[in-house]
Amino acid sequence: MIKNKLSLVIPAILLGVVGCQSTDTKNTAIDASSNTATSLPDFETASFLSNAQTSHASAELVSKSGVTAGKNAVQINFEAVSEANKFKYWPNAKFFPQGEPWNWNNKGSFKVDVTNPTDTEAYIIFKLVDNVGQMGAATNQLNYATQIPAGETRTVEMLFNGGKRNLPGYWDGQNLNLRKLAELQVFVQGPIDAQTVILDNFELIDATGDFISAEEKVIEAGSIPTLQMITEFDDGELSFVDTERSVATNINKVKTQEGQGLHIKFTATDDYPNVTFKAQEPWDWSVVDNFSLAFEIENPTDDAVQMFLRVDQAENKNWGGTADGVKDSISSYMTLQPHEKATYYMPLSQLDGKIVSGMRSEPPKKSYNAQAISYGWGEKSLDLSNIVSIQLYLQNPTKDAEIIVDSIRLITNIDADTSRYEGLVDKFGQFRGDDWNEKIKSVEELRTQGQEELANIGKSQPMQGRCKFGGWADGPRLKATGHFRTEKTDGQWNLVDPEGCLFFMTGLDNIRMDDTVTITGIDFTNPEKREGAELKSELRRSMFEWLPEYSDPLAESYDYAGYVHSGAVQKGEVFSFYRANLMRKYDTNKEKAMKIWREVTLDRMQEWGFTTLGNWIDPAFYGTTKVAYEAHGWINGKHARISTGNDYWGPIHDPFDPEFKVSARDMAEGLAKQLDKNDPWLVGIFVDNEISWGNVLNEANHFGLIINALSYNVKESPAKAAFSSYLKGKYTTIKALNNAWNTNVSSWKEFDTSFDHREKLNKGMKNDYSAMLTLLSEKYFSTVDAELNRVLPNHMYLGARFADWGVTPEIAAGAAKYVDVMSYNLYANDLNNPKKAHFKKWLAKIDKPSVIGEFHFGSTDTGLFHGGIVSASNQANVLRCIPSTCKV
Repeated sequence: MIKNKLSLVIPAILLGVVGCQSTDTKNTAIDASSNTATSLPDFETASFLSNAQTSHASAELVSKSGVTAGKNAVQINFEAVSEANKFKYWPNAKFFPQGEPWNWNNKGSFKVDVTNPTDTEAYIIFKLVDNVGQMGAATNQLNYATQIPAGETRTVEMLFNGGKRNLPGYWDGQNLNLRKLAELQVFVQGPIDAQTVILDNFELIDATGDFISAEEKVIEAGSIPTLQMITEFDDGELSFVDTERSVATNINKVKTQEGQGLHIKFTATDDYPNVTFKAQEPWDWSVVDNFSLAFEIENPTDDAVQMFLRVDQAENKNWGGTADGVKDSISSYMTLQPHEKATYYMPLSQLDGKIVSGMRSEPPKKSYNAQAISYGWGEKSLDLSNIVSIQLYLQNPTKDAEIIVDSIRLITNIDADTSRYEGLVDKFGQFRGDDWNEKIKSVEELRTQGQEELANIGKSQPMQGRCKFGGWADGPRLKATGHFRTEKTDGQWNLVDPEGCLFFMTGLDNIRMDDTVTITGIDFTNPEKREGAELKSELRRSMFEWLPEYSDPLAESYDYAGYVHSGAVQKGEVFSFYRANLMRKYDTNKEKAMKIWREVTLDRMQEWGFTTLGNWIDPAFYGTTKVAYEAHGWINGKHARISTGNDYWGPIHDPFDPEFKVSARDMAEGLAKQLDKNDPWLVGIFVDNEISWGNVLNEANHFGLIINALSYNVKESPAKAAFSSYLKGKYTTIKALNNAWNTNVSSWKEFDTSFDHREKLNKGMKNDYSAMLTLLSEKYFSTVDAELNRVLPNHMYLGARFADWGVTPEIAAGAAKYVDVMSYNLYANDLNNPKKAHFKKWLAKIDKPSVIGEFHFGSTDTGLFHGGIVSASNQANVLRCIPSTCKV
């Protein structure tokens, strides 16, 4: 994975099989709270079910039929929907987190056992909704439709990126925020007969990409600031209650701790008991800046109350106007918990997306005793100069309900509040809102450190017991070839240094300036000349307490990013505080600071005992004779690509395209121009990184490459042409293929045009898809290996750095035939994690030396908001985590 900051990596050579021990949690004390706890829907307890909401449906705990884990399950009974009512209501059951929103950001899907106890097939839809989706944004609501045969139990998996991948049965959810999931809904769509399903054994499945969850720090902030008070119901103050329009309610003033409130009793004698608030003239709130409408409401009863809110921008249709709850209205809902008093708020202009800061986690936010009112239906925004009426009402109540309303007011729109980002970063690139021992306070402090480093440049010495190139001086000696290589001795693979010493490879990734930059929010119409400056992200720009003027010497630390993988902008200006601090530290210009940094870095790596510089080093380190190093090549070019449907870093290369060989050659020759093919200090070359080859978590991920490639036209896709040729050679006739695959393709011509099969694969398909994955892997790795051998024959090919979410057995087997060393990136607490280190299953079979190309442990006690993919409670515990991971 390409990191934005240095990431600790110890690419330890694994001898034969991975031998790392499990993390000792007593000693490492990894703080689980540093990542938001992953909570789950609980189909076992009545307390979870009591918080659920149903509409034209019922939900109950059952303890016999449909229980697949534990003692209980949840049965949902959906009412029938006629043709006439198919657009009027959707029978549903909604389940909500008990407390904070679900944070499933490091998960890729959920699985749940669904039992159909009836004698007819069941058709149901799962909907996953975040906090913005609850306010109506379809892009923040992921839907998945499935069917369960009569009398059967099926395990249903809902992929969180199914909408983005346009998989069958999925729609919407492109912007779903997995950190703030607010609702899991199961519903049916009419016309349909009454249905019953039973849910049990809910399980989250690890993510298949670089998904990272983190805890958001919270600052208790008390009550929400009032922008405009509408009413507090005190004596002499208008209550705005329209008694003529309020139906089936008893309304009285009562004393409260704050003064007076409105006690409202809703009776179940009417389908829609309501209290209506209406001024003599419509309210004009258009001059109020960025607000939400808020109610202080207490539920004094023992029962939860589902309360509905309707705000109209025109006269009620029942009174001669046009507002009907959908047109000229926003209709929303909230759940009032028993014996709770809180602020409930709703913006009158619904959000279409979310604030994008471009950070993995956000700065501390203000926390209020407030709950968002969920958007239900109607307009997405209202005419704020003409708010005619407000209703609080119940819908088809089965019993009376009571509430106390303390006030109605306009408050700051806390969901859109960006004040916490303003002036976030100081002039050294550090978080201003916290302090820690190593925090830089002044330029003088930096320069003092710089003077000490300058005085000691070149004085470092290799650690004792090391050979010239970093190998084990006191260990067995093998044949010295003058270059790094591998050798299997006594049944174990070893790295061997140029002098024949056994070599244990360690290093730090990203020792370079490229990953020290941050986005400033500015772009240019002419980036080369820095002309035509445009503010592309006001939020990003507001984060910096200081950025240098373009005439400032430190402006040399500005740069330009022509592509940003994800975040607040797609491209634009970036600034390196790290490089600027080096210029301050050594009191010199950029060129001289970089030369000093190179020498200081080599001293540090030697003193710290690292045996190599790690991957993605600055080319300035090529040719060093102090610490061994690796080089890295990216394959770019105009060759064809193949999508897996899960392309985190982008679609993969199509190695069957003749142009791919040209691209691989350009990569190899580009490296050869920078490297000495006879340099004994060069360990080897990594090529590419974390390609989305697929994974074995589910069928769609395992064979997604082949599924998509077969859907292409052979005239446009070399990979499709190669696979078609392979299948024609195996089956000869289309009839034989149809028999093996249980398909009904009319001819090879139709197959060559497109075979877009995205349903469940049968055994014959899986066998052939597996073989085609191997063909693709062999073609890619053999092409790269040949080009590297042609220009850099003395150095090892170190593989493609497989991510744990991006490798299958077929891809690994294809690679093993051509690489010298297999490389895997593994982010886990230990190397025995069966879900993360699943590649251990095939290490012995492929019989190749393997390295871990990336892993890390992070923490947030030095001004960071995010501890990374695997977090510890603090820096001291980071140090305790690392040894348990490095043991072999």
